[in-house]
Amino acid sequence: MSVNPITSVDLSDVARLIEKQNANPDTQCLYSGERAEEIEIALRREPAPCYVVARKGHTLVGAMGCEIEEGRGYLQGPFVDGADFDATADALWEALQTQLPPLTGWEAFLHVCNERGAAFYLRQGFRRGQTAHIYVLPASALQPIEGEPALRFTPECAESVRSLHERAFADDPTSIEPFMNRDDETRGLFVYVQDGRCVGYVAASIHENPREGSIDLLAVDASVRNRGYGRRLLLTAAHWLIRERGMQRVGLTVRDMRADARGLYQRSGFQLLHTGVGYARELPMHKRG
Repeated sequence: MSVNPITSVDLSDVARLIEKQNANPDTQCLYSGERAEEIEIALRREPAPCYVVARKGHTLVGAMGCEIEEGRGYLQGPFVDGADFDATADALWEALQTQLPPLTGWEAFLHVCNERGAAFYLRQGFRRGQTAHIYVLPASALQPIEGEPALRFTPECAESVRSLHERAFADDPTSIEPFMNRDDETRGLFVYVQDGRCVGYVAASIHENPREGSIDLLAVDASVRNRGYGRRLLLTAAHWLIRERGMQRVGLTVRDMRADARGLYQRSGFQLLHTGVGYARELPMHKRG
């Protein structure tokens, strides 16, 4: 078996391998694509994910990749078919690390049924994180907004939005700042403001390959909860993505601990698609640069 960096001649084979693996929950690695044609487009784009491939002779038996964002590596795979999983996965991991720049750490997200992938990451020193649920809202299931929709963000309420974001997502590194850029046509931020104070907001974005909308952040101030603001915010963003931006579906991810949020999404027409588990490994400071 040989393990090498991916080349242009490998792309179609790798895309088909990932499609096959992700069709089965027992081998699925979430956020790496479901259809071969979309996966191949993602592999060809710039900047492309860093991938290595394993072959026995001319036959592709494994692949593993990594996307880099803000100094962290987001892993895809290992995808292994027709070979010893443990040996092939270990070889792919070793080869992939030699192709990456210095990172602060790695993260992976697997289907909850992918036991062999989970064992691989634990064996490599990753820690298991929380269970998370992926929901989707097909365009055909879009519900009407009852009551006044949320308004598009304006700079006048920026500080109030930041204040609510800091309270709602104190333990989450996701920044609200990119969504405040009104010139970015791939992102939308919608707010409810009362007496000059933001009491709720929703942040949404558009993704390519596959092309779909995403609900990225949703927050409602404790003083106005249970009044329908969350559902109206959610549907305002969904209407923007589907009606105005032409998305065929809208997705979101919610941690297992947010049972109240899951109920809101289900009442708003979102359907459970996958349940996954995150794995993470931080790099010691002396290995980062």
